Amino acid sequence: MMAKNVALVFGGTSNERLVSVASAQNVVRYFQDPDVYFVGPQGYWFQVTIDELLGHKNPFVQEFQPKMEPVSKDMDGMVARLKHKVCFIALHGTAGEDGTYQKFFETHQIAYTGSSSESSRTCFDKMKAKSVARANDMTLAAELRVHFGSADSVTQLKSFFVDKKKIVLKPNANGSSYGLYIVSSMSELEFAISEIRKASDQDYIAEEFISGREITVGVMERPNQTLALAPSEVLLEAGANFDYQGKYLGRGSKEVTPADLNPVQKKACQDLALRAHKIFGCLGYSRTDMILTNAGPIFIETNTLPGMTKASFYPQQLEAEKISFQEFLDLLLMSGLSRYQKV
Repeated sequence: MMAKNVALVFGGTSNERLVSVASAQNVVRYFQDPDVYFVGPQGYWFQVTIDELLGHKNPFVQEFQPKMEPVSKDMDGMVARLKHKVCFIALHGTAGEDGTYQKFFETHQIAYTGSSSESSRTCFDKMKAKSVARANDMTLAAELRVHFGSADSVTQLKSFFVDKKKIVLKPNANGSSYGLYIVSSMSELEFAISEIRKASDQDYIAEEFISGREITVGVMERPNQTLALAPSEVLLEAGANFDYQGKYLGRGSKEVTPADLNPVQKKACQDLALRAHKIFGCLGYSRTDMILTNAGPIFIETNTLPGMTKASFYPQQLEAEKISFQEFLDLLLMSGLSRYQKV
């Protein structure tokens, strides 16, 4: 076990910081005397105790409030504190997943877990990721980029909807199914347009709705082996969406791990996840979402920082494979250290 000299970084400026707190609560128990840093909504860094982190209740709905004053008002002030640590990134959403923190760590040669800034940036931008996937002959749903501040863009969206008859609207660069709309009528589309225009993030992607089974597959790297984990399936109640409420609060959805797939289906889904991990240059771990149709799986997106909460898919899949969470975290820390030859 080598889970020491760790700096656990959680929180962040995105609307996914609540999920990040829950991830941090789940992983912190596996590290030996880690430094624990919370990044607040304004970007300030706070050092917190393990007891303070674990004592926080209802992380998916309650904001974490650090007790002490910040130790730094920005990332640059953290270099000396992080220089001889391996940073476990438990951040989610914008900045955490879009390559911002990864680029900072790379610039200062601070070891960190997960994929590079380039890989993170590509995967987080859904349009960019789909462009890479399409260039590598992966099967995709038709899509359209939409900016709701542009009348022409909204007109194109309406034509796209008329052509496809049912579409999915989601932010181009965000996660945890925030701002997700499944649209099957013009009145639903008008409602979605109205709601999205009220939000700060109006850079969206519209995709043709693909009927099939919602599958997600984690990938884990071991020395000399990249392993696809047991697939999970999301089962929705009639009329429900797998949005934040469904994903983390258990409303209208059920997760099944391992998914009930025949051997051919399972292999096809795992092969797609492995291929995406390689194509995007992911490191350590990833998780790829897909829709399984009668013709095979269709790529949706790859997550470079999968959730690590007790409710998250990735820990479920490790358990299904009988891989200990400690082994996984130790390997992830080792891969993070290896990028600067400190092992």
